[in-house]
Amino acid sequence: MSLVRTLRILASQRPSLPPHACAAPERVQRRRHGHVPVTWIDPDLASTATIVHLHGGAYVAGESSQTWNFLEEVARRSGAAGAMIHYRLAPRYGFPTALKDVLHALEDLSVQAMLRPGRWVLSGDEAGAGLALAVAQVLAESEVGSPAALLLSSPWADLTREEHPDELRGTAARLYAGAVPRTDPRLSPLYGQLSDLPPVHLVTGAKGVLAEDGRRLEAALTAAGAPHEHLEIRSGGEQVAVDGPGPQSQQARRFLIEAARRAMGMDEVAGAAH
Repeated sequence: MSLVRTLRILASQRPSLPPHACAAPERVQRRRHGHVPVTWIDPDLASTATIVHLHGGAYVAGESSQTWNFLEEVARRSGAAGAMIHYRLAPRYGFPTALKDVLHALEDLSVQAMLRPGRWVLSGDEAGAGLALAVAQVLAESEVGSPAALLLSSPWADLTREEHPDELRGTAARLYAGAVPRTDPRLSPLYGQLSDLPPVHLVTGAKGVLAEDGRRLEAALTAAGAPHEHLEIRSGGEQVAVDGPGPQSQQARRFLIEAARRAMGMDEVAGAAH
């Protein structure tokens, strides 16, 4: 990895806020939960429902403007608050810091009753989707409540693969994992316990390099008897749900929004209001 590219990555590790064009400042709040920074969009809606999102970036880069656009739209159209957890990143903070940060934040949110049982979902894209899957596996064995569903966009679920044609991802896997075997389910949740997960809603683009991870995850979920659905968009690329705009992105987002609303009971809430 070149020095220029490394510096750009390090510069993108500072937690950002949604662009004003995405969410007006009055809709946004930065808080700390479990000493971890979390940015909220429409936090007042947390009493109704919440979508907690973990951004991609191969564990070395932070959220992008596209990630903010994704979270804002999915949360708004689901009738929920959106919460972005800014977990710490490699190379300065390697495994298991990201996992611990997310678990600490979720535990604090649960203690503060900001995540209502059955009324929140855990979302993630790329590395964040793999991290969300690993977090859900830990939560299934803990006293902290599990999300009502997992929304996974192009998950990076297996860090052991060396055939990825992406130099950055290969380098990032080494920086994040360090000396820990990458078969550890907390790094590669594809190898973890899948049978006790909440319903998994998986969307991938067939033209993306992580499409194979999605297919293998679907097969593993099926073998484990875990409830799930998988939308693979034939003409979609690497981050089909996040990159937007375009018909493929909207198809992916509709799939996830509908899944979130069903899981959190938002359709019943809307029906009762009428």
